[in-house]
Amino acid sequence: MESPLQLLRDLLPFRHPDSTTAAAFRGGLMTLTGQSPLEVVNNLSTKVLPIIASQGNLHMRFKLLEEARQEAEKALPALEQHLAQAALPLPQSAAKAALHADNLLKGMAQAYTALARSIVEHHHNSALGHLLHRSAQRAAAMLSRRQLLAYRAYASPSAASWQMLHTLYQLTCNPQDKPLNGETAPIEHEYLGALLFAYVEPNKLPRGELDMIHTCTRQLAAYAVIGQATPESQSSKSADYCFFVRPDEGNPGYPLARLPAGTAINGGLIIDCSQVLAALDRNLSRLPGTPVQPELDAPPAVLQTLRVAIGGKSARRFSRTKFKPRADLIGGLDEVITFLDGNTFSRRSLDAACRHDSRAFKSSEWSLVDESPDGFRIRFIKGDKWNIGAGSVVALQPRESSRIHVCLVRRIASAQSRLELGLQLLSPQVSIISLPNGGDHATHALFLHSLPAYGKFSGLIVPPGKVKSGQQISFSTLGRTLHRQIGKCIEVNEGLEFVALDPLPD
Repeated sequence: MESPLQLLRDLLPFRHPDSTTAAAFRGGLMTLTGQSPLEVVNNLSTKVLPIIASQGNLHMRFKLLEEARQEAEKALPALEQHLAQAALPLPQSAAKAALHADNLLKGMAQAYTALARSIVEHHHNSALGHLLHRSAQRAAAMLSRRQLLAYRAYASPSAASWQMLHTLYQLTCNPQDKPLNGETAPIEHEYLGALLFAYVEPNKLPRGELDMIHTCTRQLAAYAVIGQATPESQSSKSADYCFFVRPDEGNPGYPLARLPAGTAINGGLIIDCSQVLAALDRNLSRLPGTPVQPELDAPPAVLQTLRVAIGGKSARRFSRTKFKPRADLIGGLDEVITFLDGNTFSRRSLDAACRHDSRAFKSSEWSLVDESPDGFRIRFIKGDKWNIGAGSVVALQPRESSRIHVCLVRRIASAQSRLELGLQLLSPQVSIISLPNGGDHATHALFLHSLPAYGKFSGLIVPPGKVKSGQQISFSTLGRTLHRQIGKCIEVNEGLEFVALDPLPD
């Protein structure tokens, strides 16, 4: 019969580490030396993590996971950067890098989660509470990073990743149990950061802004509040700024104000973003040199985008009408200008012959899935791949039509082998104009004669930094010389600046 001391040693992980497991782990890490980032990530997933899983001592298992995580940090950034800069649809090399990085992040999250579950299931919470919370926080961080990896390719995070995040939160931070403390607060912060980032709809954001916005949402997560859903939640004053989460579903939740009347919400969570919006308003209204908390390092246009997304004020204004013709798409400001400036044709029979020798732009073929008065949803069929992100300007020409639609990419969805874009139609009439820039060459720009979605004024799309607010410009179009003043900046990103034009006497 075993002594009480021996029984205690078996119950709690005070036994000597399994030397065989530790030796195999060290040997696995040694083989990573000199390997490429892709090889390191693959070997960590397929060889090192299974070794760690066989370690019975929970303290030692966590220690080995931490060492593996440090090795992963040396390789993952290179693959993440490769994916962030890859063309769409993803070429084979980028897709392979994304798959291996996703496998490692998924495996690490599962390993940390399994450790946390083991502590809870064996009722070691009081003795190993610190290990439980550190493991849960690491797992949540890995899942958040895995989701960001998917967003870099305009793909949707898996339902399993959301379910695991919900489980980790409930395992450690159930608001009905006890207040947050120094160990549980970081877990809730990771959870809220992932939710807030999902609520700003990353598939509608330029890829170049994802990291900046991800940083902002992590800062703003400290201002979100989680509570249990009650029948009164939908009628509260802050309902417009709240989101409803069902922990048993594989998604980040829905805007509370958009839930159908009578929807059962008992058992769910309410994410109150009222103070998140207040924090954004403080940043949007602050004067230069005035400190503000939190200090968000993002341009006002980006902060306004976040406010609209979280405030739940963006909604589709028109219903969609389904139809399935095909169209050619040109992406990028320079390419669109070149395409509109003498490379558009009225008949498809002329298109191929005349565009064959043109190297100034790349054309691709898309299916027009559906259309509304102010936009399109299109699906990639074939053609050249190019770097495109939400906020890019494109020219869309349906087959057998001379009509050219100049649009902004508002949403990108990448799932398996399918790539879809949501396009916002900007103006019924667009012209190419030249603006003097003080040098030998004029700046070419897109003049939008009217902007139905924005107001009773015209607009201009130019390369970034080419015009200033209040600047007066003159240009010729359609046989007339027009005089305009640069008004407010509607949108700006790394590829273009979209500004309003205020009228001046012609």
